[in-house]
Amino acid sequence: MTQSQLHSIRKYIEAGVVSLLRAVRPLLTKKAAGPCAKVLTAMSMFAVIGSMLIVQGTSQAFAAQAIPAIQAKPVTDWSYYMNSTSTSRSYTLGCNQGHTDAAYHRNSLAILDFGGQVSNGSGTEMIGAGFISNSQIEAVSEAFAHGYWICTGSDTTTLLSLGIGTNNSLADRSYSGGQTWSHIVSAVRSNNNSHGYSSQVAMYGANDIEPSWSPASYAISWANGFNSVGGNFYFNYGSADGCPQTSSNNGSCNNGWNQYDVWYVSWGNPAALPTPQIYYSSQARQWAMLSLYSAQHHGARMNIDGPMDEYDLDHSTFTPTGAWDALWTDLHAHSSTAQSLLYSIEIHRE
Repeated sequence: MTQSQLHSIRKYIEAGVVSLLRAVRPLLTKKAAGPCAKVLTAMSMFAVIGSMLIVQGTSQAFAAQAIPAIQAKPVTDWSYYMNSTSTSRSYTLGCNQGHTDAAYHRNSLAILDFGGQVSNGSGTEMIGAGFISNSQIEAVSEAFAHGYWICTGSDTTTLLSLGIGTNNSLADRSYSGGQTWSHIVSAVRSNNNSHGYSSQVAMYGANDIEPSWSPASYAISWANGFNSVGGNFYFNYGSADGCPQTSSNNGSCNNGWNQYDVWYVSWGNPAALPTPQIYYSSQARQWAMLSLYSAQHHGARMNIDGPMDEYDLDHSTFTPTGAWDALWTDLHAHSSTAQSLLYSIEIHRE
């Protein structure tokens, strides 16, 4: 099975798990949700197996489909630069997303950015907001999941993909740093399982990986460490600084990186899934070329979940619609990279 097919399985897993749990959750009271979590997890595995059986034929059929016009953008999901240890605040943010998803009857993707990891592996430095420990990161993430689960209310059809985010700008950008982050994701998932939140919240890691912030070897080591724990995926919601906009032959990027390096930490690593920053037209072209590089040199395109914009923070950058249209258009400039997008994501301050 190719790398593209392995990654594509995740998308079918989500659809299968949601369908499976749709019928189950109305039967559970909140008191019963925790004891039934192990049953739900086991049932989810059957969805995984079924998804694996159909993914190859479905992917090929979709790839052959011609899309004559830009795909309609879904409701834009909010992600956050976290700046506090407040679980009540995080619960409210998760509740807001739950209300939105229930209203539109749709799935969503959100990333909580906690800043760069500190050198001793004990936590992160939030952007402009000081230190937060790993245990506090877990508690804040669990509160967001709890708020989402509660505030979807009677709507049991929606699924939140929640990414716990860091970046490659600070001290702990090592193999062990990646392992630490993956263990955080596992701990939050375990808590969610025990309370029943995992029926609607799927946990991921996330990393704002940018070539300008570290040597490629650091980011690759972190990615390999994250993957070594097993069972977790992470979203790369970073950039492709300086990478080619019109060529796909492993060209040079900033800080000694090349297209292979960005491809690897975004898609080539078994745990990696791309949700790139698309703030300007140049970035849409860079990521389209990375998908083409993947198709030409690694057997299959890079599948991108959707663009992340920052219009709420900087009105000189793309709006959500602008980011969506630019990325979609550039991906469809080549038949080998043409694909549907799942999410529109915008980063905000907490």
